[in-house]
Formats: sequence, C-alpha cells, structure tokens
Amino acid sequence: MKLLVDIGNSRIKWACISLVGLTKSQNFNLNKTEIKASLTRHWKEISDVEAIFVSNIAGEKIAQQLSEWTTKQWELEPKFVTSEQKRFGVVNAYKQPEKLGVDRWLSLIVARQYARMATCVIDCGTAITLDIVTKHGEHQGGMIIPGLKLMRQALTHNTNAIKNISDKGSEFKILAINTFSAVQSGTLYSITATVERLISDLRQQFNNRIRFIITGGDAETVLPLLSTTVAHYPNIVLKGLAYYARQDGCKQHHPKSKTEKSTKSAEKVI
Repeated sequence: MKLLVDIGNSRIKWACISLVGLTKSQNFNLNKTEIKASLTRHWKEISDVEAIFVSNIAGEKIAQQLSEWTTKQWELEPKFVTSEQKRFGVVNAYKQPEKLGVDRWLSLIVARQYARMATCVIDCGTAITLDIVTKHGEHQGGMIIPGLKLMRQALTHNTNAIKNISDKGSEFKILAINTFSAVQSGTLYSITATVERLISDLRQQFNNRIRFIITGGDAETVLPLLSTTVAHYPNIVLKGLAYYARQDGCKQHHPKSKTEKSTKSAEKVI
C-alpha cells in the first residue's frame, strides 16, 4: 500500500492507493508545533505502507518532522514530489519550474488527463490559485489571490473595531446585523465576485473553449454562489500524487529487456 499525503497551509490530507484504487481521503488541521503528535494520533492504525508520496507547501520544517516520524514508525523516507519542467503531458510555463507550487502542478496534471479543451483549475485554499492548461498540456500561467481565511484574518487583525468580535450566537446573513456576519458575507461575496469575473474574462479570451474546475477546502462554500457551471474536483492534489505513485510502481516492476534476459541466460550457462 502507498500513502499519499497533501500538506497544505492549513490542513494535512491523506489517502492510500492499493490494487483497488484510491481510498477515501481523511484530514486534520495542521498545527506546526505538534505535527508529530497529530501524526501519531491519526496514523497509528495505518500499516503495511511500502511507499509515501508527499505534496508539501508548508515548508521545510514540516517536511523534516514528517520524515523523522515516518522513518521512526515505518522505516520509510517520504518521496517529496516537486514541480517539473515536463511530466505526464504537461509543460510548465515557469522559467524556473520548481518555483511553481507543487499543489498547483499536481492539479494541472490531473486536469490535463481528461481535457478535450483548455482547463482552468480554481483552488480555493488558504490562498486561491488559478491555473490554466491547454488541451495540448501547455501551462498558460496563473494567478494567486487571498482566500477566505486570509481576507478574514486581515480584517480582524488590522481593523480595531472588529478585532475582538465573537461568532457566538451569530448567524450568517447576506445583509448582516452583527459584525461577525458582516465579515463572513463580505469576504465570501468578494471572493465569489472575483472568481465570477475571472471566469467571464477567460471565457471571452478562449472563445468559450475552456472548462472550469474548482477544488480546495473552501470550494463547497464558494460553489453554490457561482452563477456559472463549474465542476467540483475534491482531492485533486492526492489524485495527482497517485500518478507519481503508479509510475513509481511501473518502474519498480518494469519487465527486463531482451538484453538483460540474454545476459542472465548466459550467466546460468557459465
């Protein structure tokens, strides 16, 4: 069994890939000071792991702690996937390919496999990222904007009047009658309006020959407010990791060439 791990800015998600396919994903909130305790609590029942593939955008310290834990528990070093210039039919637009966030790279790989036209991936995480890949696998570049969490933190941390607001007893409403709801609705509609405008502009730019998919932790919050049809692709990063895991398996079980077989036969004769 192979363990797939998606480490984001706010959560760690994981799933396993076996002969029957990808298991249902699970997750827990990322606490950078107690990651080993969290791993022990959530992964203590996992066994028979033969390889670990990781997408990590949370920094080197988290990567090191994960490696130390898996080495101690399973005697396995994780394989940290990085963005590349070209793989699985996708060509990276960045001049320094490794600078593209690996989560964005993996999302493009998944989007490309089923594309009959250009595809725009909208990832609603701590930050909202947008990337486009053509039907030929050419990455066109992307965009990054603050997500819901960052917008709300900016308001509560930098605006004195709402620093100490509480959500106790508050109810979400479009037109709010308390500060908490005002922040919730204002940030959500700001995000939705931005995404709607981007979709409209990109449709015009690509003459309507483009499809849109949405993923990330806040996708289900944003999706109902969008007036246009957008496909929901949860766990897209884990699915991207699965391509690397399967390719690694093919390499390990690659059939011997005729030359290798001949050499082995000669050795037996000798």
